[in-house]
Amino acid sequence: MANWKKWWITLTMLIQGLIGGLVILLWIFRHEPWTLELNHWLLTTPGQYTIIGLASYIILMAIIVIGSSIFRPTTSKQLIIARSGARHISVDRAAVEKSIRLSLSSFGLYNPTTKVKMLKNRQKADVTVTGMLSTQSNPELLKTSLTDTIENNLQTNFAIGLRKLRVRLEPYNHKKTVTVI
Repeated sequence: MANWKKWWITLTMLIQGLIGGLVILLWIFRHEPWTLELNHWLLTTPGQYTIIGLASYIILMAIIVIGSSIFRPTTSKQLIIARSGARHISVDRAAVEKSIRLSLSSFGLYNPTTKVKMLKNRQKADVTVTGMLSTQSNPELLKTSLTDTIENNLQTNFAIGLRKLRVRLEPYNHKKTVTVI
């Protein structure tokens, strides 16, 4: 996380802490002269607007914190696949994509590209394969064996499961340049 984000979070939480501390002090020392004056001021119109503003601030911060914890991204560029105490082994997304692309070489696809989203909470991956069918490709064979090959590659090489597979294959076009792996 960037330093400016850390400072921003610290400042906003510090303001909430100060508001909470002031409310607790007002409750504990409610019979002291300085708290009586402050309580009388809070009963005036500007005091009521101040209370509404502070309450709105606290509610807004609560919504932001809950929203950021719910909607934070669960994908990562590196996925930890093994832990042993303080040590851990992580695998890079680019390495997983290259490995899958190499495992697809037996299917005779032209211009194969892979995109992998590694889900850090589930130890699984969403894989998208795009490419162009060659004249040697058998669509019925691709349907079953492509999933099995990718799932086996992820499980044996990286100990990652396959959650979702998307395959986008185009028919061969003589006008496009072709790269064969």
